[in-house]
Amino acid sequence: MLPTLLTAVFGVLAAALLRGFTGFGFGLAAVPLLSLALPPATVVPLVVVLQTLVGAAGLRGAWRLCDWQAIRGLFPGLVLGVPIGIAILTEAAPNQVRLVIGLMIAASVLVLWRGLRLPPNPSMAVTLTVGLLSGVMSGLSSMGGPPIVVYLLALAHGPAQVRATSIVYFMLAALVSLVPMAWRGLIHRDTLLWMLACLPVLFGGSWAGSWAFRRARPHHHRATALGVLSVLATVLIVRALL
Repeated sequence: MLPTLLTAVFGVLAAALLRGFTGFGFGLAAVPLLSLALPPATVVPLVVVLQTLVGAAGLRGAWRLCDWQAIRGLFPGLVLGVPIGIAILTEAAPNQVRLVIGLMIAASVLVLWRGLRLPPNPSMAVTLTVGLLSGVMSGLSSMGGPPIVVYLLALAHGPAQVRATSIVYFMLAALVSLVPMAWRGLIHRDTLLWMLACLPVLFGGSWAGSWAFRRARPHHHRATALGVLSVLATVLIVRALL
């Protein structure tokens, strides 16, 4: 039991540090790390609960800096895209899905490294398309974050606004997932017990990541975000090919 607990606590701590610094990445880091110790049926609801809690705690600080126009444009696409992704998942092989997503993320990172920029107020069509892509990827693989992160990094915003918008968006996305999970009984006593065990490192790691963000230079935030996306793309592509 102790190795399982230590592995879970370490996974939540690492994910909380990343989320505190960048505003995103909690689920991307927490799901694979927690899966080393806990079954998927426990991991996914636990991550959603933890992400909702840490997002709600950071909502006050992010509220003022959040790009609410982007949130309003992205969210409908997310809701529409999830069932499409689930439908595709039933027809596509898992490795095909991993390869396509990995290549899409890698291409997006390459374009961002080369200096892609969107205007401060992109068209509704662009924003809705990004939200839809995020929703499809969420339905396919529970990894709908990369399109949103790429979109926010391409906007002419400072790191603080990118981070604040990410915090608000992923908190709302977790909340939307929480409702059907609770209704279907996926959140139960064990989920709540693991949540209580992880709460100290969840908020401690998030605070430490936020502290580091406030002391980092602006280019550090962008480099960290692109680095995380690059690692994710590499892992997905290698896993699909092997």
